[in-house]
Amino acid sequence: PNSVWWNKNGQAFFKILNSTTITAAKDQNGRELTSQEDDAFIGATLESVIEGTPSAQFARMVDLDPDQQARSMIVGLKLKLSIPSVPEVYLTGSVRPMCIRELWGRVQGGSGGGIASAGCMYQSVIENIEWHIDGASSVLLQQLNDVASSSGKLSFKMVVDAYNGDITDSNAFGQGRVVGTIGPYYDGEPAHFLAARCLFSGSQAVQKYYSNQPSPLNTAPFKVQDDTLIIDLGNSIPTTAPLAGPFKNVGTVVAVIDPLGQNIVIEPPLFKSATEYQQQYYNKAGIFERPLGQNAALLQSKILGLRIITEEEVLGSVTGTAAGLLKEGLTIEQAGGVPSAAPVGDSVALAERSDGIYVDLDHNTLRLEKGAPAWSDAAQSGADITSDAVIEFTATQFGKPAANINIQLSTAQNQYQFRNKDGESYDINNKPADAMTMDAQPAPTDSEGKTSVKFTAGDLAVQDKPERRQILDGQLYLYQHNYFMGGVQPITLLLFENTPIIENPTWWEHIHPIFLQFARLYPFMRSLIDLSDYATVTDPGNIKKIQMVLTLPRTHPGYMPVTRDFSVRRTNMFLQWVKNGMPEGVKPQ
Repeated sequence: PNSVWWNKNGQAFFKILNSTTITAAKDQNGRELTSQEDDAFIGATLESVIEGTPSAQFARMVDLDPDQQARSMIVGLKLKLSIPSVPEVYLTGSVRPMCIRELWGRVQGGSGGGIASAGCMYQSVIENIEWHIDGASSVLLQQLNDVASSSGKLSFKMVVDAYNGDITDSNAFGQGRVVGTIGPYYDGEPAHFLAARCLFSGSQAVQKYYSNQPSPLNTAPFKVQDDTLIIDLGNSIPTTAPLAGPFKNVGTVVAVIDPLGQNIVIEPPLFKSATEYQQQYYNKAGIFERPLGQNAALLQSKILGLRIITEEEVLGSVTGTAAGLLKEGLTIEQAGGVPSAAPVGDSVALAERSDGIYVDLDHNTLRLEKGAPAWSDAAQSGADITSDAVIEFTATQFGKPAANINIQLSTAQNQYQFRNKDGESYDINNKPADAMTMDAQPAPTDSEGKTSVKFTAGDLAVQDKPERRQILDGQLYLYQHNYFMGGVQPITLLLFENTPIIENPTWWEHIHPIFLQFARLYPFMRSLIDLSDYATVTDPGNIKKIQMVLTLPRTHPGYMPVTRDFSVRRTNMFLQWVKNGMPEGVKPQ
């Protein structure tokens, strides 16, 4: 109750409202489409619709754990794309569950406080697509349908920021801003990131200018296609105020090849003002294209950088530990990430690694439990609980698959949400160390730039965990790798406990302590079912509903508990209790 971010009536719904529209497109011939005269699909509506039967629901946003809220997963998102003037023409599809990536403090200086300061991106695939496009006058829709016919999927990315966390704002509380892209997905591609090239602030070229303060820009993926540079700056440029405040004027931004060597400038600049960037942000999700001409060949072996030329101070961006604390409700200053002013003049704010290598992974968040089903293709969502997990890495060098890259993993400190009375992070994760096993370090990448690592769930008992974690079912295990580009750790695993199976559970001894926690955390549920009351829970109609939502797939938006922290062991214990006739047992004195 003392948390400024606790919404007692919250149901964790995530919706894209129907005020979201298709603003621009590019067809297979490279033709830009910006109006309905170009293609009937420009201006089409993108919106969330309810997903799943039974218990159809809107999507849910789910934190991995109270101590890892920088890994919010969106589960059960179903999208509908439709042309308002022709309602019979539309397509629907389900977005595979996806987690936060590239979280940072987007509002300069953190003046918004907490998550109002945050920006991040999500990327996944749209699958189970239903096409209703017969009679459509949209060439673009037909092209999307043709390209999706082989994989059965489309690629989907969105950048979100400007969240309104003011619970007293009855009109806009819980709302934010979204821009993004939809396009082809090809079999074999990662689902959750672009396996091409990436600019980041930790590059040697950037550190020449920003060794003592953070760069003002955030990570940006890019690729070279048909001698054209395509760079996504949708999640890279800071704002000056929360709630979709103006973008910061970071100066003139130009792409340069070999910024520490030949320093070849690609003309024209990407943008020269905040107004120019904003126009590109709202019309094309912050994606810029520039022809490379004869420089395209040079970029096959030289790194790319972003040079900014500014006449005024620009504060550094906030990433890493401070960004991971944004959900605590603190300002950036309170979180310990006070950004200092970047140099005035000419500097490189983002660049590739000096060797051109980029390594990333599809799954940054997974749930494990000893005795759960083994890892399989069906577990690729990341929302399921498995007894082991295979995490695949993809490595590129100058945009091409990179073979023989040695990726080394090590444990990482938690990007911690809550701290002790002295303002220090609790060091309570990754303990006990032997409960999670990494079978071996990944083998060198193959000719396709691929390698993987396997984690296996071991024994985890409540008494083996640090005291502060004992009230929670599970423990966090965090890892990073030697090609990590900063920000929140790339891998967080939640391992559930595997205490002995209870053959004869009773309400008071085994079920009530668990249900009481959920009743307290989600008071809105009491208007439906009081989970803390034996008579209410065992009512024939209620127990049937509870059984149904607890046995839905964890990828279903209607699965309960919405937090998805009900382990396989706890689920089985509850079902056994129902099977045994729901014995009440003896109420503790």
